[in-house]
Amino acid sequence: MEKREVVVDSPVTAGGVTVIPVVKVSLHHWRGKRGTSFYGEKRPVSLVVVTPSARRAFRITGEEIALEQLMQEVPDIAGVLGAI
Repeated sequence: MEKREVVVDSPVTAGGVTVIPVVKVSLHHWRGKRGTSFYGEKRPVSLVVVTPSARRAFRITGEEIALEQLMQEVPDIAGVLGAI
């Protein structure tokens, strides 16, 4: 069994710049004759960088994307941005 979702991770602020990571969380579970196995992984997929003058979104590859596009893909990002 496998469960995957893309979620907003905890924002980090330093020097007036806030970085909001967007991560893919995967949980895996197998059950067999000899027992059960679990493992999980968390991989960054995007970042939102918030400064006093701008809000920009980037794929983990470095490609800049429209913040609106990322908000469509991960609606929870709007709530985090609203709290900053």
